[in-house]
Amino acid sequence: MTTQPPAWRSTGLHWESGIPTLTVLPLPGNPADGERGRPAGVGHRFGWQLVGPRGCIGVWTVGRRVPCPVGAAIPQGVDAQCPSCAAADRGRALARDAVLGEDDRNWLLYLAWFGRGLVKIGLTAADRGQDRLLEQGAICYSLLAAGPFTAIRRTEQGIAQAGLARERISSRAKADAWWTLPDEHERAEQVEKAHAAITAVAWPSSLTPVGRADVRDLAVVYGLDQPPPGTYAEVTGLDEHADQAVLAGTVHAVVGRHLLLNTSAGPVLTDMRRLAGFSLAAVDAQTRPVGLHTSPRARPRHRHEDHSPLF
Repeated sequence: MTTQPPAWRSTGLHWESGIPTLTVLPLPGNPADGERGRPAGVGHRFGWQLVGPRGCIGVWTVGRRVPCPVGAAIPQGVDAQCPSCAAADRGRALARDAVLGEDDRNWLLYLAWFGRGLVKIGLTAADRGQDRLLEQGAICYSLLAAGPFTAIRRTEQGIAQAGLARERISSRAKADAWWTLPDEHERAEQVEKAHAAITAVAWPSSLTPVGRADVRDLAVVYGLDQPPPGTYAEVTGLDEHADQAVLAGTVHAVVGRHLLLNTSAGPVLTDMRRLAGFSLAAVDAQTRPVGLHTSPRARPRHRHEDHSPLF
């Protein structure tokens, strides 16, 4: 299918200054230097042929991506780093609590809302701004406090242990909630209620509480001001012969690192982390998707409302 060797390797979907961006690294022989990106917002069209084998995408560090030094091959899945690059990734070390002592950046504690009963507590470096919330697919959020890393992390853990919010919410739970999002007013009320419950507890003196909830709603940014199609196919993997796989279409919604595409075969949802690491060749956006393993997803017949604050 490919008429010339691919020149780029996908590094996934990232949010840069509030803009969803498909990013790529040049392959050996490509004279381009460094990671590049193109917008992937609602209405954008693209077509990719995915060429294997899949390779490690390296490490993002000091404002740039460093390619994997050995060009390691990696298996399919949502993890696009080899063990060595994953171990060197500071962001993953922070997530594993493997960083000892302080991180000298400024840190924020936030409350993110993904749907009824889906409330998450989290932290982010202040210089990442809203992009951290966008990459998680938070429908709306409010900041809670600012301060040094260790105090922010301990407070995050304490709030989760007290049952006031979760530390993690699965991608499947987030996507299932898209069909039954309440209106913006009700979403804000739920965030404000959770915010009030959390801020009623004692705070470490080293943190600066934000005060009252200032709810930021992101549904329109994602294209979720209207529910997604009643049915769609979700990509769960690629055929073993990845050089026959094609994903092409027009972006219907982009939520976190997921793209919902209108394709010539119908709506298709994919976690772009599954595509990271594959080499890319351009195809027309009208090309029919092939070589993808998918599972059908459908809007629940009966709306399920869970009144538990967590589950």
